Amino acid sequence: MRFDTLRLDHIGIRVTDLAIAEAFYAKLGFLRDPEEFAPEAKACGLVHPTGLRIHLIYNGEPAEVGNVLLDAPIKRPGYTHAAFIVESMDELVVWLAREEIEITEGPVTMGHGRRSVCFIRDPDRNVLEFNEILA
Repeated sequence: MRFDTLRLDHIGIRVTDLAIAEAFYAKLGFLRDPEEFAPEAKACGLVHPTGLRIHLIYNGEPAEVGNVLLDAPIKRPGYTHAAFIVESMDELVVWLAREEIEITEGPVTMGHGRRSVCFIRDPDRNVLEFNEILA
């Protein structure tokens, strides 16, 4: 098996309330793909105009505190975040403030100066990273 043409199809994000999560991700430009809505599997596919896809898996139980992978004292294996590329970190920061979405970290420069990065949380405390590529 060769992986020369490997590409990402979608990111699965577990949420507790589909309507709340779908409204949040719609602010980021993701809209429901009717062909990817599977109530029997508690999965709702969203697509961005760029073609990027996420699947909201809406069978989550609320955590007692924060994000069970990142905020708990014992670190368990699992996916910790999705990272997206934006054209302008400055514009993103202004937009997040206008939308009253808290930045939980950043903006900071990472990757030996390659990218400016900030982190936010969705309504279920799932982490989203945004990167402006600098070099």
